[in-house]
Amino acid sequence: MTLFARIFLIFSFCSCFLVEGAALAKEWDVGFRNILVSDPVTHHDIEVAVWYPTQAKAKKESIGSATLHIARGAELHVSSRGLIIISHGFSGNSLGHNDTAQFIASLGYVVATPTHPDLQGLKSGKPGFDPLVARPRHIQLIIDELLNHPPFKKNLHQNRIGIIGFSLGTYTALTVAGAKPGLSGLATYCTTNIKDALLCSTQASQRFTAIAPNLISQRDNRIGGAVLLAPAYGPLFSKNSLANVKIPVRLFSAEKDQELNNRYNAQHFEEFLPNTASIEVIKDAGHFVFMAPCPEGLKRAVPFICEDAESVDRVAVHQKLNRDIAKFFNEVLK
Repeated sequence: MTLFARIFLIFSFCSCFLVEGAALAKEWDVGFRNILVSDPVTHHDIEVAVWYPTQAKAKKESIGSATLHIARGAELHVSSRGLIIISHGFSGNSLGHNDTAQFIASLGYVVATPTHPDLQGLKSGKPGFDPLVARPRHIQLIIDELLNHPPFKKNLHQNRIGIIGFSLGTYTALTVAGAKPGLSGLATYCTTNIKDALLCSTQASQRFTAIAPNLISQRDNRIGGAVLLAPAYGPLFSKNSLANVKIPVRLFSAEKDQELNNRYNAQHFEEFLPNTASIEVIKDAGHFVFMAPCPEGLKRAVPFICEDAESVDRVAVHQKLNRDIAKFFNEVLK
């Protein structure tokens, strides 16, 4: 089963993950609300969950199978440290990284987690709807909306914005950080990686040919830092393209990533991004370790996304990961 097919299966079962961040230190309870952001190209709304610090009392609440600790609809009573956007992997949704969102929000950030309409975009056959074209646009639209949204605009700073991307979301993050995707490196890559259906199949070739004119620079100068989890789509970013990413970037990869070859992805970005430290490699971990720890029901339904090697404690991984991400943004968004 392909990566796309398996992830579609996951979100056919549920749209949720269990939060484990409540045991970590926090400064604020977490407010929560959903907003809709209009996309003028597709004329469809992007669903966005917004997490933010509040003085209101959070309560345990279930959304689908997810257990959250939130104050739904609460006011944002404090001046935030900044805005962080989390861009999920292919066909994911706004709750796939909910523990990270809640932890960062509890430290004083406003966190936006969109649900990118990836499947709808691919099925449309329209270049402007394709995830590789539409996702960077989504990020810019969400920033615009939140900087002007009444509950948030007075507490957000335009020069304190960061982005976290997972898998396909790392492509999103790099593109809005200034890298221009292109197809020039695909021919060389595919001669030795012909079995990579995502990038090298006949279907992929037809897709890339169709969207090539739309793969333009979509840099958003308001973004001041990026975190990449399980970086992907490395062959679409040349050395010269990555040199245009001037902001600080933090890289995390899974040592035993079963979906991506780190040689052409995480290691490629580590070598050519001009402002990044060494990759932090999660030992023995697989691709999906960066998604929130799963509730028991989801573990039974789609074990391949939820089960880790015996030596990997996903809850412990996320406790450290979330702290490291927060520390990074505290340092670069000043």
